[in-house]
Amino acid sequence: MFSSLDRIDIVLKGEPPSYVQTDHRDAAEVGREPELAVLFALTRVLNPKREAGPGKPEPAVVYVAKEGPPDFLRRAVAVAGGRLVVGLTGGTDLAVPTDDLGPLPALADFLQESFAACARAVAAEFGVAVDRAGLATVEEVLASRAGDPEDDEIGYWTSVVQLGSFAGEVIRAANGGRWEVVDSGTLPFALQTTYQGNPATVNPLGKAVKRFANGEEDSLAYFVRVVCGGG
Repeated sequence: MFSSLDRIDIVLKGEPPSYVQTDHRDAAEVGREPELAVLFALTRVLNPKREAGPGKPEPAVVYVAKEGPPDFLRRAVAVAGGRLVVGLTGGTDLAVPTDDLGPLPALADFLQESFAACARAVAAEFGVAVDRAGLATVEEVLASRAGDPEDDEIGYWTSVVQLGSFAGEVIRAANGGRWEVVDSGTLPFALQTTYQGNPATVNPLGKAVKRFANGEEDSLAYFVRVVCGGG
């Protein structure tokens, strides 16, 4: 499933092991939500790479698509260091080249663009600005939507990524900062920013997971107020 953000579909034994993530959507389905699709693909390629541990060879991650995906998804898989394969029939799988995509951006730069694009898409969907007032609205609605990840995996992880991305971009607008790949947490991203003028690492995506598990005691709106200061 393309939405299994905290799981690996297939582990191939070896030294180092390699991992396979599958995506059963057709190209039209992928194209309906490009901003989410990019962040989902980045997560599903980068998360397995964390399995190696410090000092170990980086494992190979193969992203198997049902059919040729749009260029934005091809680019995301390539930037994250995955290998895209088209075809779910085993013997006729076909690796997809990336040379026709042009120069690929650095992963660090791609992350900033991808999270910012997701936050803008959420703002447009909800008719709000990417600010604290907008976050309060987005959080309230997504908290009612998220549900149980075992019952509605797609809906749950969509809500996590939307809320975490939006909150992170609100922090970035106020305090500055950059998204980075990290080795801890459910999802492989955190935000390097400032807190009371000092360098700080915050995890808006992890906080979104806690919000949906624990309720308002883990409010993203409150968390952002603390990080950014003010009322």
